[in-house]
Amino acid sequence: MPYSILIIEDDESVRTAMAMYLQDAGFDIMEASETSRAMHLFLHHSPDLVLLDLGIAGEDGMDVLRSMKKVRPATPVIIVSGRTHISDAIDAFKAGAWDYVAKPIVSMEVFVNSLRNCLTQSRLQQRVKDTQEHLFRLIQNLPVIIFIINRNLEFEFLNQTTQHILGYSPQEILESPKPFLKCIVPEDRKKFLETLKASLEPDAGEFHLEFRFLHKKGYPVSLMAQSIATPRPKGAIPDRVEGMIVDVTRNSYMDKILLQNEKLNMLRTMTEEVAHEIRNPLVSLGGFARQLRTRYPEAVETMVILEECNRLERLVQRISAYLEPIEVTLTDCFLPATVAFVMRLLSSRLERKSITCNIDMDENLPPVLADQELLHRIFIYLIGHGTDIVEASGSIRISAGHSNGLIHLTLAMSPVNIPLAEQNRLIMPFEDEERNLATCYRLVERIGGHLHMERMESAALLTVSIPKYPYPLERGDEEAGFPV
Repeated sequence: MPYSILIIEDDESVRTAMAMYLQDAGFDIMEASETSRAMHLFLHHSPDLVLLDLGIAGEDGMDVLRSMKKVRPATPVIIVSGRTHISDAIDAFKAGAWDYVAKPIVSMEVFVNSLRNCLTQSRLQQRVKDTQEHLFRLIQNLPVIIFIINRNLEFEFLNQTTQHILGYSPQEILESPKPFLKCIVPEDRKKFLETLKASLEPDAGEFHLEFRFLHKKGYPVSLMAQSIATPRPKGAIPDRVEGMIVDVTRNSYMDKILLQNEKLNMLRTMTEEVAHEIRNPLVSLGGFARQLRTRYPEAVETMVILEECNRLERLVQRISAYLEPIEVTLTDCFLPATVAFVMRLLSSRLERKSITCNIDMDENLPPVLADQELLHRIFIYLIGHGTDIVEASGSIRISAGHSNGLIHLTLAMSPVNIPLAEQNRLIMPFEDEERNLATCYRLVERIGGHLHMERMESAALLTVSIPKYPYPLERGDEEAGFPV
């Protein structure tokens, strides 16, 4: 497809001669002798190149140039003018002109070649610009955080994904990087800084670093930072670190729960086998040894048998102790942050069933007295249970309130696919583990709360009540779980 050229020239003889020559050279030509016609053709026909006479009728040619560059800056405009003063050329280039050619044109052949070069370069520049914009949009929408950090350990670039993963916009972190470091869990902060400093040493290699970060909403996220090595001469000192940060919260947290459950299941199986294979024979053997000791009180062998029976019994008790719930550490916990964290973990399950989840919770809800780890597990069970029983394209509404020293959080689920007659089976510990709430009941009781279930025709309500944190918060604690 031939290039199109718009000729803006008020001298008809000059315009016609130029148009005929350029048409013979293979260009599509549009002509205008005054400003309004020129702007109409420029706006509605999008020429590939413009030849502009500064003495155009209707408006100063320099103003036309500025208007064109404002509307479509990528279109090259070449000034073809009888004005030969150097100030005119300077003003034209400042306004965005590609070139300045004085009339009369000495060689049309040279002029045409210069137009072809201009169009080729312009097309190449536009392709480069389009590619750059495409890559920039791609980087901004990647599901990982892309970062550049300079030698002063300050962020120079962050893509928009920080808003989704960290809760902070790139602008917030770039304008004030110190809060970013403060939000890194204290135990990981030193390791994070030392790793960055080491990566700015000569001949430093790539690094992989896992650390924890407090999301803006107050819950922790697990992140993995990875640098990307850039080619540089041996011994050269890097002036910046480039890399990406991946959110591994879901994998690390769910893997942790699965591993813990797997260990408990294995220990439970072991205990059952021990009870079946050892404990019953131990009772019989111990009773027999006591009878022998009554008959033969001086026999050393019966004493040895009894001691070994007692030792094995203690071993069985130790194994059974592994099945006891983990030790609970009660502290102030914030339900909005906890729910936000769990919703993030279970988002894909909700999306698969197209379940709408509406959260109606006051961000300033008082904290509860609970164990944070158990609280996470409780809401994973509760919201996961809701995801299981709500029909596709259904809804879950989460609301919260407080009274009488308790915080009440309610899940309203509709419509549900569990028959009303099977409601009580949901709390039986030996029913389907994916759907029963027995484990959740035990965890709630473990932190001093209680769980209530109510069933209606096509809906279900689950209300968990947890004691409020009874002690006054220190200044700064109220910021949704952020440390003072």
